[in-house]
Amino acid sequence: MRVIPAINEESFEGVKDRLFAARDFGEMNLHIDVTDGKFTAHRTWNDVRDLTELRFVANNFGFKIGVHLMMEDPDSVIDKWLGAALHALVIPFETLKEPKIAMEKCKENNTLFILSVNPSTPIKMLGDVKRFEHIQLLAVDPGASGQVFQEVVIEKIKSLRINGFSGKIIIDGGINPDTARRVKFAGADVIISASYIWNGPDPEKRYKELKAI
Repeated sequence: MRVIPAINEESFEGVKDRLFAARDFGEMNLHIDVTDGKFTAHRTWNDVRDLTELRFVANNFGFKIGVHLMMEDPDSVIDKWLGAALHALVIPFETLKEPKIAMEKCKENNTLFILSVNPSTPIKMLGDVKRFEHIQLLAVDPGASGQVFQEVVIEKIKSLRINGFSGKIIIDGGINPDTARRVKFAGADVIISASYIWNGPDPEKRYKELKAI
């Protein structure tokens, strides 16, 4: 299974600590949660002034960084985050006003556009899912890591495939070996994990355990 370690930290120092720890995983892709304390009650690092240093560290380690803009008004900050030469930008469907414009901006900056969908949002609200290449389904409510996997995501994976979505389905939240197997069987391509990997005594071992599924 394709596994992307997630970083959900309140400070940039915490983000860097995770980046250094992930060097041992042999993983090229990392996912950083960026929250504003409005779209979610939980606030994490979100300072664009740190992007130059983030890019330097990522390039030095050979990482491809994806940032999840869990924000109340992502449209207003997309340009700033794209200036970091990110590999991917994940944006919530629920607060994104102009998906087409966001997709075009990402394409112009050679950045993957990934649409994120909350557990409570029905797939039918997305309209024509075939217009997207990557959809990230949250299996927990946006915010702090360590939440319990919500079963509704299994049916949403199936719904996407039934509705003709042939792109990549990414599952974020509540991931452990059991839920990883279930979402893979349902049709998901990628899993994102934070608490299961980082809260164990051996993060590298847990990462490789998920990857072997």
